[in-house]
Amino acid sequence: MMLNTQRESRDVVRRRASTPVSSSQHRVMHRDPQHPPLAQSASYQAGDTKHWSSDSEESDSSGHECLYQVILLGDHGVGKSSLARIFAGIQEKDALNCIENMYERTLTVDEEETTLIVMDTWEAEKQEEDEKWVQDYCMQVGKAYVIVYSITDRSSFESASELRIQLRRIRQAENIPIILVGNKSDLVRCREVAVEEGRACAVVFDCKFIETSASLNHNVQELFEGIVRQIRLRRDSKETNTHRRSVYKRKESITKKARRFLDRLVAMNNKKMALKVRSKSCHDLGVL
Repeated sequence: MMLNTQRESRDVVRRRASTPVSSSQHRVMHRDPQHPPLAQSASYQAGDTKHWSSDSEESDSSGHECLYQVILLGDHGVGKSSLARIFAGIQEKDALNCIENMYERTLTVDEEETTLIVMDTWEAEKQEEDEKWVQDYCMQVGKAYVIVYSITDRSSFESASELRIQLRRIRQAENIPIILVGNKSDLVRCREVAVEEGRACAVVFDCKFIETSASLNHNVQELFEGIVRQIRLRRDSKETNTHRRSVYKRKESITKKARRFLDRLVAMNNKKMALKVRSKSCHDLGVL
């Protein structure tokens, strides 16, 4: 089945749930932005969503899901490809033989299916003269953006801030999800960027924040499920999102529910605490 990649980027592409793109349909990147590349992981299997489900047993009754492009941005070596390959289900032993930079997978989140195409093309053709075109293309086509830095490299954190500024300038009229990701959180002794700095940056730039460890597969599932939730919050009606939120809250622990309630209560009477609560909320990928 071929996807109609000539639609406007804001149009919703509808496909049958968990239908993989055949290898004969893989595309390569061309200069014409109307023909974006599309590929999938070598290990993708139709209907394989068990590692990317929010404890849901039911799928969308219509049997359809939306398909969205998610762009990974960030400096070389911060772990973008590792995050993408975990998402795609590619094992470490197969990573050296993998030449794909775009991966498709269907996620079941809050009892609904959505397909993401994760594009790890920010550094594609980095030695070519048209590198700037590749990066301009990435800035234009994403339905959501994941800006990755390494907590062990302060310069990559500063670059992430610059990328957020670029996105604000290029896509300023669009309410697109942006998630700031501090990767390599397992390298505690080499940390150069504190959690509080990442959180503060997310508050300033009005985006979400999460720390991950691709090597330990820590918070990677939460990251991509959070992307789906952020897209839906902007796409759907308030009533629909309220229902989804109720499903999401039922899965929260009692401790987390109590902490959220107390934070709200304190913030009502203390402006300083209100700012702190807002800072904490950037961790919650289930709310705007």
